[in-house]
Amino acid sequence: MIVLNLTLDGIYGFNDFMINFTYPKKIVNSIVERENLAGRERFRYKKAVVLMGANATGKTSLGKALLRIFSYMKNGNPTLLYEMLSGEKGSFCIDFVNGDYRLQRLSAEIDQGGSEVTIHYQSAEIGPMDSYEKCVEKLKDYTKEATRTATSLKKLIGEVKYRFAYPEIEKSLKLTGTNRNILLKTLRAVIGTLDPTLKDISISRDLKDTFIIRRGGTEIIIQEGKLLNRDVLSSGTAEGIDVALFLAAILAKESSFYYCDEHFSYIQSDIEQRIFGIMLDHIGDNEQLIFTTHNTDMLDLNLPKHSYVFLRKRLEDGKYQVSAISASEVLKRNTDSLRNAVENDVFASLPQDSLLDELEMGWADEQ
Repeated sequence: MIVLNLTLDGIYGFNDFMINFTYPKKIVNSIVERENLAGRERFRYKKAVVLMGANATGKTSLGKALLRIFSYMKNGNPTLLYEMLSGEKGSFCIDFVNGDYRLQRLSAEIDQGGSEVTIHYQSAEIGPMDSYEKCVEKLKDYTKEATRTATSLKKLIGEVKYRFAYPEIEKSLKLTGTNRNILLKTLRAVIGTLDPTLKDISISRDLKDTFIIRRGGTEIIIQEGKLLNRDVLSSGTAEGIDVALFLAAILAKESSFYYCDEHFSYIQSDIEQRIFGIMLDHIGDNEQLIFTTHNTDMLDLNLPKHSYVFLRKRLEDGKYQVSAISASEVLKRNTDSLRNAVENDVFASLPQDSLLDELEMGWADEQ
């Protein structure tokens, strides 16, 4: 699954929102290899996206919207779409490629009051010399075919494979023989780095799909990819186990779309950078990673500028509007400094701290 463009309206607080994951020009000597659909060199997409922005700008909500849209593609349950609505009505439109040479577009108008979801489905073949923009012009309507039966849309789209990671959501890893060994190796590397006292990690002989981490007389259990006794670990170590599960899914090629949302809040900056680098090294052809973070040290990675996307929230006509801006839209020259641009709030993505200024001044006056 590769997401190319997404619009949201009336969804999780997003109104008239659009985010694009394509780029127009090939980058020479890019650290991110093969940022195009395999076999279609001109069909370019952002393989790895670092998504940044102040608190409450929608980084987590964006992932949750994608998760529910993907789940709807998979099982056709409209309840998942009603859960996204900010009010009674909303809509979305998503352009994607899913394992073949077709650009697909699914759009939906969601009416919770009328308990109705109206979908529209289009697709176009991606020719050897086609770009995303050219394929958009070729889209043809196949809504009748997509709505003929309850399973028609699912058959047209194909199997949807994705993995999302949030601090409050745990998702198990399918433990085949190969995946079990990959997860064991990943746990030992990540957890051993974060806490040297947790090097004794093994596969349980008695419990199915279970890993045991031993520290003295304490056993920490990971069963079917889920950490059971989280309370006995520090926040950083518990978060590290979640990171290891997500990283193992990438290494095992469990899915083709990955969304990692702020899983490094309690982990050192240099460790976050290294683990992201490992993720980046293992994102393969026709795969995509979206990685949200507040860590400004991530700006120093040698990534193409188009890999950085910033969410910003502004007050417009009495309402707060969220928008997305790619660094490459603003910084056109190779010599432009991304860090300097962020520190000078060129993308309007920094938190507004004027109220703290007022607090400081008021406290000083009282003194």
